[in-house]
This record gives sequence, structure tokens and C-alpha cells, in this order.
Amino acid sequence: MARRPSSYTEEDFESLEGRASKTEQKKAVQRMAALGEQLATLSPKQIKNLPVEERLIDALLDAQSITSHEARRRQFQRVGKLLRNENESVILSYLTPKQGLKKTAQLNRWVERIIKDGDPVINDFTKTYNATERHTLRQLVLRIHRDIAKQATEEEIAASKLKLFNYVQQVALISDN
Repeated sequence: MARRPSSYTEEDFESLEGRASKTEQKKAVQRMAALGEQLATLSPKQIKNLPVEERLIDALLDAQSITSHEARRRQFQRVGKLLRNENESVILSYLTPKQGLKKTAQLNRWVERIIKDGDPVINDFTKTYNATERHTLRQLVLRIHRDIAKQATEEEIAASKLKLFNYVQQVALISDN
């Protein structure tokens, strides 16, 4: 059997850049399941008006009628899996009214502070919102700083900032429980 060369090249690491680790993928699934729980608290009329797949709407309506703890857990895992195919921003926009404009403005300030000041603010944010994954937050901030350093287009920087804001908003929704 051939051995892998002992020294890694820059190309080896570049091919992995931007890919989530297994742990990050699992945490993302857990966040989506928690968002599904938040969506299930909406009224049936609001759920039916969500601009998502019909399967997701049916799964959310089913989740409201399930009383068994284990069955609810499995149902929300399914909802989380279905949510991965949906636009994160649209889903969060339906949950944002539950937070209110004041909370959204506060989260925007958190995002700006995190981008500007880095680790000390990330630590404060992690203490405030217990569902935060410090590593994921750092990776999102690092990507923004990398885009700025590479002088990427405004659209790319804005997309990176939107990903960070969506993550912060998800964490805030989940932590408020």
C-alpha cells in the first residue's frame, strides 16, 4: 500500500478550505432542528403561508400534533433536514418578528463589533448566547477578513456578512428558549 507523503502542500489545504467538518455539519443540523421547533410554534395559517416546500409545511403541521417526546425529537430532525434545502434568510425573516426590531438592531451591532474587534467580542457573544459555536463564528469572521484582504467584490463581502448575520440570528433565536 502506498504511503501518503509526509509533507502537505498548500494545495492540500486549499482544497479543504470552506468545507465544514463533520462536527460543524452536525451542529448545523441541530441548529436547523431548533429553528424547526421555532417554526412549529407559529400558527397553522402562518406555517401554510411560508414560502417553502410543501413537504416542510406538512412536517411542521404534523409536529404540532405530536405529543410523544421521542417522536417530536425525530420529527424535528426531519424538519431540520428539510430546512437545509430552503433559503436561510427567508426562514429567518419569518421568525424575526418574534425577535422584534430592537433585537434585530442589537444583533446587527453585534455583527459589526465581531467583525471589527474579533475574539474579545466573540467571547462576549458566546457568554451572552449559549448556543454559539465559537469555532463556527470565528470561521465566518475569518472568511470576511479574508475577502476584505483579497479585495473581493462588494457582493462577495456582503454575502459573507449575510452568512455571519444569519448565523448570529439563528443562535439568538435558539438561545432565547
